[in-house]
Amino acid sequence: MKKAVFILTSFFLSCNLWAASSTEEIIKQVQGTYDKAVDVSSEFTQKVQIKSLEREVEKTGKALFEKPGKLRVEYSGEEGKLYVSDGKKMWVYEKGDTQVQVFNMSAQTIPEEAMAFLGGLGNLRAQFRVSGLSDNEKKSITANSSLDWLLMIPKNPQSQMEELLMGFDKQAHTVTEAYLKNESGNVSHYFFKNVQLNSGLPDTQFTFEKPKGVKEIKN
Repeated sequence: MKKAVFILTSFFLSCNLWAASSTEEIIKQVQGTYDKAVDVSSEFTQKVQIKSLEREVEKTGKALFEKPGKLRVEYSGEEGKLYVSDGKKMWVYEKGDTQVQVFNMSAQTIPEEAMAFLGGLGNLRAQFRVSGLSDNEKKSITANSSLDWLLMIPKNPQSQMEELLMGFDKQAHTVTEAYLKNESGNVSHYFFKNVQLNSGLPDTQFTFEKPKGVKEIKN
């Protein structure tokens, strides 16, 4: 992001310094919150704008995360997808299917920045370049002004993720809203509610219970 150029006016310079300090403070507060978190759970709504089809698809579900690298993301509905990881393997299953896909949790199968995020539950600068949003950027996504917003660009040029915009609650410093744009131009818009930290999630949530007759396909 280009730095604004201010000429002969200390007022504008001080405003620029204040904005940079404010962004650093947001990063510090968010990082501190997730550093203290052992687990995070929430309900979510996902709206995906599919560029090639020029339409939007809406889904809902629940997401559970636990250090280090454990997750359970379960989409609602009879044919909703389920992602489960115990930190070593990930199971991807579509309800009612006769097969479940199994992947080893590694940089070869899971995007590097996703691995880093899951491993640290919010290590913002490990794999991303982080900055605040300009007024124009906020307008372009009609950003909720009640949230603190950060723009995250993957450092890895081979990443399938183009950018990630995250809006955080000003008091709890937990994510409330996010936009994820991938290399295909599709944009996923997430809304999170009932976000809870350190609730003591049971280990059974991070183990896939294979339904009778379902075959494992190892990748």
